[in-house]
Amino acid sequence: GVCHLASLLYWVAKDAGLEAVAPVRHDFANIPEVPKQFGVSIYAYPGSQATDKMQNLYITNNKDREVVFEFNFDGENLKVTAIENL
Repeated sequence: GVCHLASLLYWVAKDAGLEAVAPVRHDFANIPEVPKQFGVSIYAYPGSQATDKMQNLYITNNKDREVVFEFNFDGENLKVTAIENL
């Protein structure tokens, strides 16, 4: 669940030209409908901040405008879009 959502956000961020870093890839297991190069592994290990920092997703807005992630779910499909506000 969390890796799936993080992978979608990473994919959208990269396509939008945002700076996105995912230190640990999720290429050890398939994430349906997400190309392997966008797979992100998210993990929290209580008491180990070093592990947690390595398995996060970091997205930085390097644009001159605000960027909003818009989520649309039609009951069957989820669409995530990055929109630059004017």
